[in-house]
Amino acid sequence: MRAPALIYHGGLRPLKTVRSSNPIRAFSQPLFAQSIRLRSTLSKIWVPTGGVSATEGETGHGKLIRAGFLRQAQSGVFQLLPLGLRVQDKIERLVDKHMQNLGASKLALSTLTTEELWRKSGRLDKVSSELFRLRDRKEVPIMLSPTHEEEITSLVASTLKSYKDLPLKLYQITRKYRDEIRPRHGLLRSREFIMKDLYTFDLTVENAVETYRDVAAAYSAFFADLKLPILVAEASSGDMGGEHSHEYHLSHAIGEDTVASCNSCGYTANDEVAAARSSRQLDDATSFSSFGIWRGITNDRKTLVNVWYPLLGNSPSGDVYNIHAVKSVVPELDTSVSDAVSFWKEAVQQADGHSGELQLLNVIDSRLATAFEDLRGDLPLFPADLAGDQIQQSSISQTTDGGDLNLLRIMDGDGCPRCDTGKLEIHRALELGHTFLLGTRYSEPLEASVALPQNPGVQVPVQMGCFGIGVSRILGAVAEQMADDKGLNWPRAIAPFEVVMIPTSGVNEQTLEFYDTLAKHEGTGAGLDIVLDDRKEAFGWKMQDADMTGYPVVIVLGKAWRENGVCEVQCRRLSVKENVKAEDVPQYLTALLERL
Repeated sequence: MRAPALIYHGGLRPLKTVRSSNPIRAFSQPLFAQSIRLRSTLSKIWVPTGGVSATEGETGHGKLIRAGFLRQAQSGVFQLLPLGLRVQDKIERLVDKHMQNLGASKLALSTLTTEELWRKSGRLDKVSSELFRLRDRKEVPIMLSPTHEEEITSLVASTLKSYKDLPLKLYQITRKYRDEIRPRHGLLRSREFIMKDLYTFDLTVENAVETYRDVAAAYSAFFADLKLPILVAEASSGDMGGEHSHEYHLSHAIGEDTVASCNSCGYTANDEVAAARSSRQLDDATSFSSFGIWRGITNDRKTLVNVWYPLLGNSPSGDVYNIHAVKSVVPELDTSVSDAVSFWKEAVQQADGHSGELQLLNVIDSRLATAFEDLRGDLPLFPADLAGDQIQQSSISQTTDGGDLNLLRIMDGDGCPRCDTGKLEIHRALELGHTFLLGTRYSEPLEASVALPQNPGVQVPVQMGCFGIGVSRILGAVAEQMADDKGLNWPRAIAPFEVVMIPTSGVNEQTLEFYDTLAKHEGTGAGLDIVLDDRKEAFGWKMQDADMTGYPVVIVLGKAWRENGVCEVQCRRLSVKENVKAEDVPQYLTALLERL
């Protein structure tokens, strides 16, 4: 068919028409051929590395900004630049691999959710302060989702027809929102973040536990691919609910979590649930000076709380009481209050002497229980300027299951509760993942149920699990963990590029041919993820920039390359600097990268 003539006006030259018996093929072939010839070159990637100076004690987050991976838009909100997005995309692809190996299906849930669903699950009031809440034009209250348990449960509940539809494993990687009161440490505590959520639905408790173990194995394989030294810690389920929970931590001083681990048997737990076989004992003679005190109050302001903990000779200075142990026996304790005396006074004034309005609860470390009764009259049960004669008092000196109540914060050297010889080591840590065996916490109120085959007339709620990985937190945590004084230092699996090639002089055909050889890597059947630094900058500047960016491997093409075909291969993390012949470079790089 003859192509129509092109009509044009003005001084522009007419476009050249393409004649072909297959118009679609004629159009697509050149584009495809062009795409396979594209090279990754830094001159074509936006990497704004100038204008930001290093600060004293610079963190990994500061290096991410200086190296051009991200910029802050506002408090707790960040824009990912091309290199940062490449890292995030690689983390997501790695997550996809392990989720699909698990047999999970990927979906995408809406960012918007309704208050009605959260009220139905009973979670709205508990976390309302951290929610971004708004109303649409019809005045319907909606929220930006901080997590999706309600949405996924409601979705599955509307589609379940039979127990034969189970098990289900559904996951997503999406943006989430939390109105953090104090965003800090960059991507580690932000108001907008990327997370992977896996939600599982099983018929029985036994099936759900088996699924939980399968996911734990997938998580272990995921973090092994990243080559990160992860601590898997027993944890509290908190507001999420359920009875079984684990956190995946990366040990780092900047971390906001505290994890105790045994140096013998492998016991590891978040300090919220960690126990200890304390070696710190009181002397036989217990006196007034053996008592430390912390005052608290419950959320309803009806119970005044004294926490009596032992003052030991080897205790460090500062607060040594374990607020999590107190919370375990006083669930309604308001842990946001650090000095409750003013709240006590206000509560006493409001009660105005009415009996039964207030009560005083003494929470006593088991080692002090006997002495407390003997010395009660000498201890400051109330602040000096507060009369409490009319307030009813009670005491707790054991855990909810009848064990000894240890109110001292767990410290290095405490005995392991699981073995006789182990000692606990305390780590500051960054949480990268969290898993929950939810049971029927959401399926029951949101009516996700099926009939069991042995009793088809009765609907029972399905057993659920929830498994999260903080994608953007991994990006930020790895930057903190692996950075050194020269710059970032990425694991191979998520580096923006595995290799950077830096010529000491300009780029020529010989350079491009060598780049293409490595990018195709025909000898091993897999091309390297390599970028060419062809920017018109000084060689020394490029080398410093490569260190700051954190490429695992740097290839330098200098005089030896131009004269003898020998290049220099560098790996900062492995302290490698070797001269390698061009023909040997592909195999050499393969072996080197496998160690990263």
